[in-house]
Amino acid sequence: MRYHITVSWVAVRWSVVLSVLVASLMPATAVAQHHSGVSSNQMRQRYDKTTKGGSSDANIDDAVKQLKSSDANKRLAAVKSLGSSKDEKAVTYLIEATGDPDLRVQAKAVQMLGDVRATDATPVLVQYLFLRSTRAEMKQLILASIGKIGDARATRPLMEFLQRDLDPATRGTVIFALGEIGSPEAVETLQTIAQVDTDQSVRRLASEAKSKVEQHQAAINSQVKGPAETFLEPKDGSQPKRR
Repeated sequence: MRYHITVSWVAVRWSVVLSVLVASLMPATAVAQHHSGVSSNQMRQRYDKTTKGGSSDANIDDAVKQLKSSDANKRLAAVKSLGSSKDEKAVTYLIEATGDPDLRVQAKAVQMLGDVRATDATPVLVQYLFLRSTRAEMKQLILASIGKIGDARATRPLMEFLQRDLDPATRGTVIFALGEIGSPEAVETLQTIAQVDTDQSVRRLASEAKSKVEQHQAAINSQVKGPAETFLEPKDGSQPKRR
């Protein structure tokens, strides 16, 4: 099933976009399970997993064993379990799962890496993005996760990716991801796209992403104040008294 996305999706929440992209890569039965809700038993298991001390390693070990199963459904369940784990070791196994032979497992691993904002996954996700063998739908999902992770190291590769012959939808996803990352390195590229791109929606999206990057940098700069601003300068604007 091929998922067609339009640039107007920018108004949709980032988490919803991720869910839709994952759903587009799953068979109908898997999608039904994905949206079927959580039972009280599942809620109890999640509560126990996050509150009971000493169970983290056991949960990770169980998930790792499932990842080696010949049953793709068990591997998919393992990836979901790893994605909800607070153990840092889970990221390593989620990265490994992006190479799973089952597309559903790959997609869920990519989504989970974005959800937990795993910066360690950035190089791997970027590599998959440039592979010709990576499906277009998967590239959309990878871009979404890279945007959620927000690792500035992805900025230059994404700008290089924009140099390829991409459809407006994919260009829009790359641009949105650059806006989410917020690196000042992308400002010039985004400004150029906003001025010269042949697609009006892409131009608008680039302009919005550029503004987001600038606002992000302004917020960072406002937090980095000198001692005179933060401690010595009176709130009423008068000069500090000299001793």
